[in-house]
Amino acid sequence: MEIRKIENLKIYDKFVENSPYNHYMKNRGWGDFKRTSTIKPIYLGFFKDNNLIGTALVLHFEQIIPYMYIPTGMCIDYLDTSLLTEALELLKSFAIDNKCVFLRIDPLVIRVSRDIIGNQIEGVNNEFVSETFKNCGFKHKGYGYAYDGSWHNRYTLIVDITKDMDTLLSNYTKVKQSVIKRHSLIGVQTRLGKIEELKYLCEFEKELSVTQGFKPHSETYFKEMINCFKDGAKFYITEVNLDTMISAINNELNSKKYAKDLEARTSKEKELDQAISLKNENGSILVIGAGLFIYSNHHSWDLYTYNKKSCGFLKPVDNLHYFVMSDMKNNNVKYYDMCGFSGSTSKNDPYYGLYKYKKSFNPEFIEWIGEFDFVIDKVKFKLFQETKKGF
Repeated sequence: MEIRKIENLKIYDKFVENSPYNHYMKNRGWGDFKRTSTIKPIYLGFFKDNNLIGTALVLHFEQIIPYMYIPTGMCIDYLDTSLLTEALELLKSFAIDNKCVFLRIDPLVIRVSRDIIGNQIEGVNNEFVSETFKNCGFKHKGYGYAYDGSWHNRYTLIVDITKDMDTLLSNYTKVKQSVIKRHSLIGVQTRLGKIEELKYLCEFEKELSVTQGFKPHSETYFKEMINCFKDGAKFYITEVNLDTMISAINNELNSKKYAKDLEARTSKEKELDQAISLKNENGSILVIGAGLFIYSNHHSWDLYTYNKKSCGFLKPVDNLHYFVMSDMKNNNVKYYDMCGFSGSTSKNDPYYGLYKYKKSFNPEFIEWIGEFDFVIDKVKFKLFQETKKGF
């Protein structure tokens, strides 16, 4: 087997798209998106008898401490130990030849099968793949907490959307089913967004950043991502027709539904007041949610979804996900990746709310095997670890 740069990137694209290890971070669009004056994407191919049997998108960081990173690993048969060993040896040599301090790889390989609360169950066990990396001189970061500084989240939740939408909806929690059904009554709906509406994604992310303490992205950032992924990027907008909402609530209040339940009626009146206030401030049609997704072949990834803080009570992201799942099904997507959580299912975990929310869509608990480093210069690698935080 030999390794060489793929010059015809259409060949690279086709191989990655059809690989079971396909991921948006292996996509050429990701390489274009990450490209800067000091970050160079390199598209490598593994060839046997001149046949392409694997690929790797290598990000070469040509900085003071140069290194290489293969985000979400290679597209190759990880279960073939001899093939994987040979590929890793070739990558090590490639990194050495390019005078790198280290090579980092975080393969998109499931560690073991787990149930929705994280218990190991009978099924997949790919821990032998980790051993192959170690036998080739790679150091494993370990099977720790997800938010431990890893460059790619080790846990995610993925919904199988191959079933019809009625069945998918029936698998949501009862509360979420009720929310989505009510949306059709009060005028909440999701549609494809326009590029000029990215301002809403920025606005809602900024609102969240104030409480979560992270740095929000610019509109330019999102536009560049869409431009790099082209047709593989999809942007969605969720909005509410406040006239419809006000009319629907008035009809409910005028019916016998809340005649005896004063507590429920008070709650409904409060909701009516909120709708009227929102209309007075914003007009009849109000954007209340936005989301940016990437999809490729049978997979989609929820990269950014946010809602308007003052409209959280309307649960706009529930509507957004339901619509996007339907839209992705129309694009032959089978696996709807909700993109990361802490890995902990304990109510004491500070990020439990994120897990609880994503769990309500009936996903599968996925644990990847983690992060591996092949260290070439130990002194400079230690310096990198002491001065560099994250990716």
